[in-house]
Amino acid sequence: MTDLYHYFGEDLQLDDDGALRAADGSLATQQNTLRRLCTNPKAYLWHAEYGAGLTSRVGTPIREVETQGLIVSQLALEASIDHDQPVTVTLTPLAVSTYRCTITYTEQGEEAGQVFTFNQSGTI
Repeated sequence: MTDLYHYFGEDLQLDDDGALRAADGSLATQQNTLRRLCTNPKAYLWHAEYGAGLTSRVGTPIREVETQGLIVSQLALEASIDHDQPVTVTLTPLAVSTYRCTITYTEQGEEAGQVFTFNQSGTI
């Protein structure tokens, strides 16, 4: 499935022809995953249950097990991720109350695992 190219917190982008840039495959899955994890619950009026709200945790003590569980549960809702394969989440402290998140998952219809890393602030 093709989506608009859009990273959380950034503007839409244009391709070389001036049309809206598209994203599909692994890139679309990464963008959708980051959007889901950084969106606060109840931020979408018609989908109040959407989002993990990781960015709202910036500056709070890291609760690794809780955060890992939250991420895994949110990824279980992403249609492009193969739910029959394991998802692993590794949190690496960068500074006080700040961490880097590395997620390993398998996309639907793919055999090789994907690795996606981002900072708690939502930056890649």
